[in-house]
Amino acid sequence: MLKKALITLAVLAVLTGAVLLIRHVNMNRETQTVFAPVQEDEIANDSLVRLDGSGYKLVQENELLELYVSFDDGNIRVVNKENGFVWRSCPTEEEMALDKSNALWKNNLQSAVMCAYTVSESSTDLKYLNPLAQETLVTVFEMKTGVRVYFEFLEPAVTFAYDIALQDDHLIVDIPSYLISDPGEIYNVSSTGKRTLDKKTSCLIVDMYLFPSLGATRSDMGNTGCLLVPDGSGALMDFQSDKYVNSQFIGHVYGADWALYNGYDQQLQAEFNKPAIRYPVYGVVRDGNTMLAVIDRGETQADIVASKAYVQTGFNSVNSRFNYRMKYKVVTNSATGDGYLRYTTEGLEDVRRLMYYFGTGDYVDMAQTYRGYLMETYDLHQIQDAEALPLQLNIVGGDEESGLVGASFIPMTTFEQAKEILQYFKDNGIESVDAVCFGWAKRGESVEYPDRFPAAAGLGGDSGLTSLAGFANELGMDLYLDDDNMTLDSHKGVSVRRDAVYNIQNNPLFNGWFANAGRIAATFNQSLETYRGYGISGIQEYMVGWLLLTDYSRISPTTREQMKQAQRDLLIQMKEEFSSLLIDSSNSYVLMDDITLTSLAGGSYLTILDESVPFYTIALHGLVDYLCGDYMRFYEPWKQVLDTVALGGNMSFSVSWEPTEDLKYSDSSWYYSTEFSLWKEDIVAMYQRMRDYSEKTRASFITGYTKLTADVVLTTYDNGARVLVNYADEAYDYLGIIVPARDFAVVEGGEDGA
Repeated sequence: MLKKALITLAVLAVLTGAVLLIRHVNMNRETQTVFAPVQEDEIANDSLVRLDGSGYKLVQENELLELYVSFDDGNIRVVNKENGFVWRSCPTEEEMALDKSNALWKNNLQSAVMCAYTVSESSTDLKYLNPLAQETLVTVFEMKTGVRVYFEFLEPAVTFAYDIALQDDHLIVDIPSYLISDPGEIYNVSSTGKRTLDKKTSCLIVDMYLFPSLGATRSDMGNTGCLLVPDGSGALMDFQSDKYVNSQFIGHVYGADWALYNGYDQQLQAEFNKPAIRYPVYGVVRDGNTMLAVIDRGETQADIVASKAYVQTGFNSVNSRFNYRMKYKVVTNSATGDGYLRYTTEGLEDVRRLMYYFGTGDYVDMAQTYRGYLMETYDLHQIQDAEALPLQLNIVGGDEESGLVGASFIPMTTFEQAKEILQYFKDNGIESVDAVCFGWAKRGESVEYPDRFPAAAGLGGDSGLTSLAGFANELGMDLYLDDDNMTLDSHKGVSVRRDAVYNIQNNPLFNGWFANAGRIAATFNQSLETYRGYGISGIQEYMVGWLLLTDYSRISPTTREQMKQAQRDLLIQMKEEFSSLLIDSSNSYVLMDDITLTSLAGGSYLTILDESVPFYTIALHGLVDYLCGDYMRFYEPWKQVLDTVALGGNMSFSVSWEPTEDLKYSDSSWYYSTEFSLWKEDIVAMYQRMRDYSEKTRASFITGYTKLTADVVLTTYDNGARVLVNYADEAYDYLGIIVPARDFAVVEGGEDGA
């Protein structure tokens, strides 16, 4: 539904409008929120054996890969033993000879590690640190598996390390937080006691890149391939594209942290508007060889940065940037927005890990590799139910309309009318339905969470909802309630100080609009007995799993990583309680067995991207069910239905008993056309058309996605099924199989797809 869009627009309006959120703070306030230290197994350097040597040394190999580390500068080379292809973290001399970057970026290109830093918390003038630009001691230590590479920068005095090891077809690289150090602000004191900042020795690391040039490729040396970035379901940046590009792709993993931003500063506003990444993955395809990188840990404070050749350097490159200090604005005058930008005092301790997978093929092969990663990381299993996905039905309940003398309730579908809707589908051969009630709570869609009970009297109240749930169960259907356990529209029974998320300036974020980690769990548990009493099949969770915030509360400070884990723990509890769960999010950390993702993130439509691809949906298919939209909101229905089929997804249908126009003055005015009597026959016909496709593909993995022509797509599955989607205005002949214009065909075959 559009709740997400409406909340986002409301927040943006607050950010860009007058200040309602940030009160006057003391310019000289020194104290900042201190988070609990990260739990990390520390292995001290002096407990390890130091290795001697120079140049590149083979430090580990297995049946698939060889790992070489430079004992001089910490760069790496990875050799694919199957075909001899070499992946380098430092470009070759021939490649560097063609580069026309300045000395700073030439050094950055050739460095194993690069840090951006500032000399003062209140300075946003960033400088770069790398082993080639500063005198640096590089030491290699032997570990139980693999090696540790330790960097000691002499001036400014900074330390950094990575632990690296081979495992099967991939590298595991850890960045120990306990080995990251910087001097902070260094002051000189004169004989008269005057303190002045020593800009030469002061250093506060802002963010870090490990292997920033791993897989970097020039476009003027005949290489073919592309960069894979996690925009939407995936996007490619082609090495040989002639599209004019003058900017980088920069995306925030799991979206921007709203606790840092405000509408006073355009620089922070620009950061806020960068693409939100739902899965922490990027990659390179080079001459048929693939490198897939997954940020396995520490992704909640990471960005993914991709550059086409000649935007920053002469290389196509994609890498991850780990944030170490957070930038924010200290507002000193809430009337004018005057203030200054600064960075947090302490660096963020976090567990950071990168995993690099090496193989051959293209982005489809990388998606299948990522599928294996998801199965192992989140203990996901292939869907066992070979039946078609149930009809995904959204029932529009009710909402309030404001008037001169108060609000009046608009019943769009009473619980008794909802029974008639379900019975209609049963009578017309659709026995499996996942029905989600929207606008069921007190005040309908205008519910002020967490004050949701009792169910709307205008729809039939608690007894009517309980009766509807029992009726659905008798029909063999499932009834879910749309719910939101994170939003605090109402402070009734809520302590803002104790229950709300606080921003970095120690003020309740958006006047206490969002619940903290403890409150979201408490809200669900307080509601659980009522849910059980209704007899529903489960809930569709809206906000938990979608919005990820740091909580800078002095009472219960919570990092983004801790908030992620708290949200996942709650979603697991929800799923265990009801056995299945609908989640209105596609962030990778929500993934688990027996869930349905009711929305997928759309792309950013950035012109620097050459092609959108179904990377994420290929990885997900066969593990979890996912919806590609609501049919009643499709702006070009025939095309979007075909897109849904090509992506292996499904769709929902939103219906109401009363005419949609009754909502035009309510909070739910976004609905376009939902009247059941107008749509019921079309829904039956469309679901029956999709059912055959769903039965043949739902429990299978996607193994191929090919554009046979500009208008025809072939999706292949590991059970041999092939789905042909024809967007053209004329029929298409595929090996004697005729696919009508603007239609699709499902072809069964053997395991080899023949």
